[in-house]
Amino acid sequence: MEPYLRATNGHKKQALNLYRWSVRLAASVQEVLGITEVLLRNAIDRELQEWNNANLPGPQSWLLEKPAAPLRGLIKNNVHKATERAEESRTQRKEGHPRRSEPLSHDDVLAHIMFSFWRQVLPNHAPDANRDDQRNKNKLRLWEEAISNAFPHAEDPDGKQTFWRVSHLVELRNRVSHMDSLLHVDIDDVLGDAFDLVESIDPQLREWLTSISTVKGIIKQRPK
Repeated sequence: MEPYLRATNGHKKQALNLYRWSVRLAASVQEVLGITEVLLRNAIDRELQEWNNANLPGPQSWLLEKPAAPLRGLIKNNVHKATERAEESRTQRKEGHPRRSEPLSHDDVLAHIMFSFWRQVLPNHAPDANRDDQRNKNKLRLWEEAISNAFPHAEDPDGKQTFWRVSHLVELRNRVSHMDSLLHVDIDDVLGDAFDLVESIDPQLREWLTSISTVKGIIKQRPK
């Protein structure tokens, strides 16, 4: 409660009202982030699968089988953990589940990939990033040969714009997921990255996402 008490000069009732408003705002932001994550992962997954098929004999899942290099070295640990989570979820399918006895599918693992993973496969444009590092060169190669095709409506030759959009959303997702205070976060600005990212995938998806978002309305309802 400390951030809310500071914001209300120690007035407990006002702080509690502000906290309840912040919870509503976080839920609304989470809705936008969740949908954005699904659209992002599906778009990148489609391009990585097509690229992998072109670089290996015979089509095979880049998540269930070892993918072609350099993708293999970039994703190994993250995919292993996602597969473990997917397998645990599979074993917990209850009686009557339509896929109770079926093995893991590509989509099962994809659904357990963390949001931050998608930033990790993008070219790293952080201030301390080493552009000459082989790992980053591999990311740039994947961007140029595959991942950039997931964003046909973006002018982003080196992936810098997409990297920062996804980075900002990952940071916001972490704050929201841990119920951290949003009092001093420019939500409009960060969610602008979500809408711009979605537009770079498909402008019609942006129109739909902005039309269902309740964030702006809740921001206006902030207690005085």
